[in-house]
Amino acid sequence: NHDGGKAGLANLGNTCFLNASLQALMHCPPIVGMFLGFDIGQFQEAKRLRDREPMTKAVARKLRLVRCFIDLMRRIWTGKYSVCAPKEIVGTIMDLYRAFQNYGQHDSQEFIRCLLNGMHEALTIKAKPSNAVEQSTNAESDRSSAADAEARGTGRKERKRKRKDKLVEYSLVSDLFEGTLRSDVTCENCGNISTTCESFFDLSLEIPKEPELKRVLTNFVGLTSQPLALETLLHTFCTSSDLNNANQYRCEACNQKVDASKVLSLTRLPEVLCIHIKRFSYHLYGSKVGRQVLFKLQDLDMRPYLHPSIREEFVSTRYDLYGVVRHSGGLSGGHYVSCAKSHVTGRWFLFDDRSCQAITPESVASQQAYVLMYVRKPDPNLRRQLSRTLLAAGAEQAVDKEEQEKTNDTSDEVPYLVSWYWRQKCSYMSQPGPIDNRPLFCCHGLPLPGFAQSRLAVPIPRRGWEKLRARYGGGPAVRADAKAGCFQCDLVETRSREKERIMSLERRSARKGVDGWYIVDETWMKSWRDFIVKGEPRPGPISNGNLLRPDGSPKKGLHPAKHYRGLIAPVWRELLSIYGGGPEIVRMKISIYAPSYKPPPPRPSSSQEGIDANGEGEDSGQEMGGEIDRRDRDRDMVTEEPEGVEAEAT
Repeated sequence: NHDGGKAGLANLGNTCFLNASLQALMHCPPIVGMFLGFDIGQFQEAKRLRDREPMTKAVARKLRLVRCFIDLMRRIWTGKYSVCAPKEIVGTIMDLYRAFQNYGQHDSQEFIRCLLNGMHEALTIKAKPSNAVEQSTNAESDRSSAADAEARGTGRKERKRKRKDKLVEYSLVSDLFEGTLRSDVTCENCGNISTTCESFFDLSLEIPKEPELKRVLTNFVGLTSQPLALETLLHTFCTSSDLNNANQYRCEACNQKVDASKVLSLTRLPEVLCIHIKRFSYHLYGSKVGRQVLFKLQDLDMRPYLHPSIREEFVSTRYDLYGVVRHSGGLSGGHYVSCAKSHVTGRWFLFDDRSCQAITPESVASQQAYVLMYVRKPDPNLRRQLSRTLLAAGAEQAVDKEEQEKTNDTSDEVPYLVSWYWRQKCSYMSQPGPIDNRPLFCCHGLPLPGFAQSRLAVPIPRRGWEKLRARYGGGPAVRADAKAGCFQCDLVETRSREKERIMSLERRSARKGVDGWYIVDETWMKSWRDFIVKGEPRPGPISNGNLLRPDGSPKKGLHPAKHYRGLIAPVWRELLSIYGGGPEIVRMKISIYAPSYKPPPPRPSSSQEGIDANGEGEDSGQEMGGEIDRRDRDRDMVTEEPEGVEAEAT
């Protein structure tokens, strides 16, 4: 929409930091394309089928943040509004993060980090990696796997660690913003090199002082003068720094603190590069660095800052600027505005809360930047190859249909499926990487129920799939008629439902009172708890015979909680209907040596105990916690020993 992207944001009370940050984010083309086409309802359904566990309140609140972000972006890009009020996203941010609850002045970069981390945690997918995409989810990380493997060490311990890591986590946010930073620390005593790699969503660059500038000019060829450009900050960031005096490094080989040198480099470039220029120094009094930093609007080349082992292997390393956040004022207070570029018209706009006005690129370049949003330029050759492959697949599908009509062949070839997520990455990301069908599978590697009929998948003919896979690799291959469902996922859902049902019965029965106790063997109860809480194998029938002699009398030396437990009648009947077994042992108190007790027959309406047709009680919608500790389980299973219980027969 040529009229879209020009809406200002109302200031709801010191929210200029939020308005400026959102405008810079919501004008980056990959963010607009991926989020506006994102079906959050379909994602929630797939997450429910994949996890088979109730969604926690924390994840539900962060999903609300994603929904507010998408709704606001949709309003901005419709072109119908000149001003939008971000009330929902402000309220959600305040609900999630206490630091933003006071309507005070806050840091723009801190808000961006909180926003991205919150949406990443909400959209995280846990999946079992296929053989083709196990090393990476995009092309460049696949090319940089050699450098990362060198950094982590490719020995026997590393191979064992990889085998243990059965699941991988990724999200739409991590695919857009996540890069990898490599740190090499060299001991000056023994020469040992310690290498670590960590992920980042933004790069924080300090404005160098004069000694650091001299070192940069000495170490990097091509810098003959001292203009403080963004490249100078990046060179300073990647230049070797000394670790000495109070900052000495503890060498693992020397087993002592030694002088060392540290070098940073990049091994994976993000699709959206967020650069934060540190303008605030928090010393005794605090101050703001107002020095101008020159930055490019186009063709920022990140190749010099890659690790030397992979520097020549990257295809696309150039970035174009799409957003600038500027802060005016001092450390005690100020105001944020942003400049953003429309990817539809190519024009730049200045956003000052409600105000939106067109500005020239020269005016953008003169801004005192605080946060910069760069988007990686797509490889035109890769885009052309992908378009030709998809067009060829569609043409072949049409030819096949014509041949079937001529020969009166009514048999339809079963198409293959490509995940909608990867198809969107092909449209809006510069490097879509190998075919990634993991969103169609559960964490055990089997297709999700209803995956072929949902928006998760895009059908393509067999020939098209073969061409795509031959060119891009990845997978796994999945046909539209593949059998869906996973026994292990069903078992997870069964455990969750059974746990909720039993606890609902106990809650309702606690309000009605207890009429007799059903004695159950503690060995069987432990196996049942391990099945419900830890995911151990399903227990067999209830084995109360271990507590009795051949004549039916209780064995000697049995103690409550150690050898047996007491259950209320509704819980006993529910477990008996599921697992069977027996025999039934009923007492008025939790003592197997107490006289036998015959409880009254259950009333016709008590068989339900408030459980609906789906097996859930009125309290079943409440959020369940994690693993219950032994003390809580003992209380929940009503195993507390009353006063006066005899330990063994007199």
